Amino acid sequence: MDWNVVKVPEGSKLYRIHKFTYMHSGVNYLLEINEDGSSWIGHGEHATDKNSVIPSVNGKSVEDCLNQLISSINSRG
Repeated sequence: MDWNVVKVPEGSKLYRIHKFTYMHSGVNYLLEINEDGSSWIGHGEHATDKNSVIPSVNGKSVEDCLNQLISSINSRG
């Protein structure tokens, strides 16, 4: 897909989103990375408990955000 030909009305924003499922100690987590040009924002949550949210992170790349989210999940025990 050529993102340069997508026309977004003024005042709107279009994000490319990368979604991942991460399993740790038998628990699934849904991870989402929003791509916004030069900045990346990562979010995560427990797959079956929407109240168990992983704090958002900012990074330089998809990999950077994923590593931060995974580290945060692993440090929970």
